[in-house]
Amino acid sequence: STAFYYYFSKLVPLLLLVIWFVTSKNWWYHAILIPIAMYSFQLYSALNFASKRVDENEILYVIAVTMVVVPVVYFIRIKLVDKHVHGIDLDAMDTELRILKEKEELRKEREKLENRQKTLSKKM
Repeated sequence: STAFYYYFSKLVPLLLLVIWFVTSKNWWYHAILIPIAMYSFQLYSALNFASKRVDENEILYVIAVTMVVVPVVYFIRIKLVDKHVHGIDLDAMDTELRILKEKEELRKEREKLENRQKTLSKKM
């Protein structure tokens, strides 16, 4: 009965977290992967009968998962803050910069043509 209690103390939160992850519409839902990974590693080590130790080294595995999840959540947050709070649209900025570069190139081309026209008019 102790093993039954222990397995369900890992399985129930894991299932609830997975349901939360799947149904969440918040921008930070990737952060739920960290406790999901922790409970998954704990449940695996509990079900692994070759292992003598339980709930000791799982944090080392979760650190690797955390190192991937945290930057993903951070970059999503930055994009949302830039777009919705500061009103910065990176695609619009790229388009505007491209248009400015094209205008600058056209201005330089126009200056070259004007200089050629002046030199031709002086020769005649």
